[in-house]
Amino acid sequence: MITDTIKGKRLVLIPADKSVLEYELNKKKYPDALKDIIIPENWPHKTITKNVTEIFISLLNQDRLYNFYWVYEGKSGDKILIGSGGIIVHETGEYEIGYSVLEQFENYGFATEAIESIVKWFGSSGLGYKLIAKTDDKNYPSIKVLEKTGFTFSGLGNEPGSLIYSINFNDNPRYP
Repeated sequence: MITDTIKGKRLVLIPADKSVLEYELNKKKYPDALKDIIIPENWPHKTITKNVTEIFISLLNQDRLYNFYWVYEGKSGDKILIGSGGIIVHETGEYEIGYSVLEQFENYGFATEAIESIVKWFGSSGLGYKLIAKTDDKNYPSIKVLEKTGFTFSGLGNEPGSLIYSINFNDNPRYP
């Protein structure tokens, strides 16, 4: 389980623990981790359904999820929840990164900053030496984020139109 926040240039990545995910699921007990953070009306990202959140909680309970919420501190000092992302540990032992950013915060480099921070964290965590990412072949912004953060194309996914990118920390001097 993650206990530390990650500080980037403009973002603070806070661990999305069970209390945060359970709040997402039922909107009842407001977690301390989200105190003083503005949550936009269109939160969570459209790809994070109730089913996905339930899967995330199950993975977290199995110590197979390392997830962060991305908080941007605006010029007025407001802290705004803008995205999320993290790493799933598959049953095969493979580590996969995934992420999403709210539409109104796209094209500002936030995803690149957050993914770079998560990749650095993973690289120094000792969890593994290789990280993969899957994306759609038409999701050009995601492909751009992956390439900017050191991932390289490594093959086609099992689903039509899906691509796999990877980063190997043994071969990449960019990360520890």
